[in-house]
Amino acid sequence: MKRSKRSDVHEVALPWSDGTLSARMWYSGKRTVVGVPELGLHCYGNSQSEAVMRLFVALLKYYRQLKQFRNRLPERGIEHLDLLSKWVSSIEDRMRAPSID
Repeated sequence: MKRSKRSDVHEVALPWSDGTLSARMWYSGKRTVVGVPELGLHCYGNSQSEAVMRLFVALLKYYRQLKQFRNRLPERGIEHLDLLSKWVSSIEDRMRAPSID
């Protein structure tokens, strides 16, 4: 099996995100891998859109878990929660309907 070279890694946008988190995509065999280096989280899919959507869902689940156990988190977990809190907040802002005055 051929290993991916560093040049084969591409930046990708996460759905509804403002770019707060950097997501990188590469191929492993016939599968697409998308990951967030800041969190050490990666997801696989049969296509780019499947892998990106799986990563998006995994990030939201990870955020909920971190938030639920906030009082027991080590320093690294608190850093991840802070990063994901900003990311979720930016998504909520983008999805919020404009106010009508």
